[in-house]
Amino acid sequence: MAKKPSDRTHRSRPDDSLNLTPLIDMITCLMFFLMMFASILPVVMIDAPLPKVASTAEEVKQAKNDEAKMEVSIFITSKGFQVKSDSAAEKSFTIGPKGYPYEDLHKYLVGLKTKRPSSKELTLMPSDDTSYEVIIGAMDASRELYKEDAGYQALSPEIAKKPESQQFNRLFSEVSIGGV
Repeated sequence: MAKKPSDRTHRSRPDDSLNLTPLIDMITCLMFFLMMFASILPVVMIDAPLPKVASTAEEVKQAKNDEAKMEVSIFITSKGFQVKSDSAAEKSFTIGPKGYPYEDLHKYLVGLKTKRPSSKELTLMPSDDTSYEVIIGAMDASRELYKEDAGYQALSPEIAKKPESQQFNRLFSEVSIGGV
């Protein structure tokens, strides 16, 4: 008697599925080394807020108010700083023997701030070869008023301990980085 075609072969077929065990083992080992080296590398955060989008009618009206607004841009190159503003002439600060002229930049920005005190925004435009330290130095020079600056307010000790003290003695508090 002849057998049916389905009963003739009793060979087992090889498993066609993909073996993921070696891949999972390799990823587990890599995760260990990545996590170990992540704690060694320094992570630095730059407080540079994104541009704001007006969501209410009052914010739109305030954004259109040109009298309170002043656009200030600081171009950072290997030769120094170049400050452009819509309320003053263009000013350049060249690198001296001590390096970048952060103090001169700060004094000029204090003078700009006295023209429009409600202005808060400033844009840094670093060139490709600008180092991280120079960008941070320019941010520091443009954010806060020093004790000898016009408009500096001495704070009482009870106010200085509160988080609200951050709003006092600010030069250009909203510094953003452009052209990166």
